[in-house]
Amino acid sequence: MLLLPASAMERPYRVSLVGDSYDGTSWRTGVRIELEEGWKTYWRMPGEAGIPPEFAWKTSVPAEVDVLYPVPGRYHDASGETVGYQHEVVFPITVTAPGQAAVTLDLGLFFAVCKDICIPAKAEASIDLGTSVEDPEGVARVEAFAKTVPLPGAAIASARVEVENGKPVLHLDLREKVGDIFVETTTTAYFRAPVFSADGRNASLVVDNADDPAKLKGQTLKLTYTKLGMGLEQSLRLP
Repeated sequence: MLLLPASAMERPYRVSLVGDSYDGTSWRTGVRIELEEGWKTYWRMPGEAGIPPEFAWKTSVPAEVDVLYPVPGRYHDASGETVGYQHEVVFPITVTAPGQAAVTLDLGLFFAVCKDICIPAKAEASIDLGTSVEDPEGVARVEAFAKTVPLPGAAIASARVEVENGKPVLHLDLREKVGDIFVETTTTAYFRAPVFSADGRNASLVVDNADDPAKLKGQTLKLTYTKLGMGLEQSLRLP
């Protein structure tokens, strides 16, 4: 296992691959990013500003590598409204190599960290899955973050976009109260933090970077939201 050293004098992060559990079909490991106090890194949809992580993989045998994303937080700073993680995040990784009991996994990661300034960063790490070297602490850490990966949900009943005061606004009708809501599309539109009605059954999200709201028509929204400390997600098509 390769661990990139970090210190406040060098870089405000440390990246490693941790955990090596096997379920009989696939290996489970994780990309761990540790951050210095006050720094953050980004989710796959980074918010108003930021850089989503890019994972490049090499495996010693043919294998399928899948990345899961723990539910993020929303932050406000000098760069605007951003979506990501503080302190530490582990992205659970599933490695499936048919007929192979052992795999060497190499990671090339391009990402960004931000405090008062944002720094594009690169890191490399490697792990041998299926050796006699065990990592119970890493396995426990991966499992803990895997529990925060969003599960399928159905709390959002319908979605529509209306233009209000010259600005597109996404309106969501909710079957139940939820916490924060993160919206992804294939467009450049950014959906800001939700504002909830008094009864919590409706949410309104102002839409930025959508000069032509008509382009949102027919778009499929990927909606990730929090509820009682859990992450849930679902998709809805805009009329």
